[in-house]
Amino acid sequence: MLLASSFLKSFPLSAEIISPTDLAENVFLKAQEYLESGGEEVWLVFPESKWIIIVTENQGLMFTSGQVVTTQKILIGFSVAIDDLLA
Repeated sequence: MLLASSFLKSFPLSAEIISPTDLAENVFLKAQEYLESGGEEVWLVFPESKWIIIVTENQGLMFTSGQVVTTQKILIGFSVAIDDLLA
């Protein structure tokens, strides 16, 4: 697993596709590392359950099937239906 701490600076917006074998603690630690290395918004994408969790420095939001997910800090105005994204 390549961690964000391996980078000098993370991209402003990062997305991680989460597999069923990923450990929850590792997933959230990785998101935290992205934020600590300069990232502003991290999307954790769970394709099997059709969940997307958005993590920023100040909040965590969860979106599920049937909802539209919207960026919070980066690419303001971008949105996509979860069912379309994970079809």
